[in-house]
Amino acid sequence: MLHTMTPSPLLQIMVVEDNDSLREATVDFLIQQGHQVTGVVCAEDVDDTPTRDLPDLYLIDVNLPGEDGFSLSARIRKSQPRTGIVMLTARSQLSDRLTGWDCGADNYLIKPVEKSELLACLNNLGRRLKQAAPARQTGLVLDRQTLSLTGPQGRVSLTFAETQLLAALSRAAGQKLERWQAMQLVDSKDKGLLPANLEMRISALRKKLTACGAPANAIQTLRSFGYSLSCEIQLT
Repeated sequence: MLHTMTPSPLLQIMVVEDNDSLREATVDFLIQQGHQVTGVVCAEDVDDTPTRDLPDLYLIDVNLPGEDGFSLSARIRKSQPRTGIVMLTARSQLSDRLTGWDCGADNYLIKPVEKSELLACLNNLGRRLKQAAPARQTGLVLDRQTLSLTGPQGRVSLTFAETQLLAALSRAAGQKLERWQAMQLVDSKDKGLLPANLEMRISALRKKLTACGAPANAIQTLRSFGYSLSCEIQLT
């Protein structure tokens, strides 16, 4: 039975877990607590599953297919320094726990975890995240709420599609996206966007990046692959 706890602020949570039954049970449990939750199977799906609001907290398994949870946590921490990361894994060796902390985890929980412990961990972390003073921002900052990009040379407004694309590039492994991924983000309703039109939109986004102070050609076209981002962007 769950103990009575100080209420936590409602959070946007992404659960990254390849075990279907465990992922679905965790998502359902957290939704019952009032949180908005998205469940994905692997690290690649984190990049391919755009959400309107940036997750406040990620609950990540270590043993994921493809890119593992340690690598995923490290790149999330790099692009979203103020987000919450909880690792939930069966890997209990000290070396694994140390790697988890080194990759930016706020908490490292060993499976199986009682629901009351998981909830207490998320509630405590959620309160700290919401109460934390805004960090001093330097460099390029992408605000997904206001659809704007701020840099050393000013601030520009972005479209929703541009914001989604830039956020996905900044979080992706190696800051690279395949062309079909970029097409999906820019043309989410699948209206048949042509490659030439995608290039035009990428070019417009490059100009906005440059106007904020980003390096020239901050988004590079990778032949026979897609696009890469050559600068760091902090997401808020």
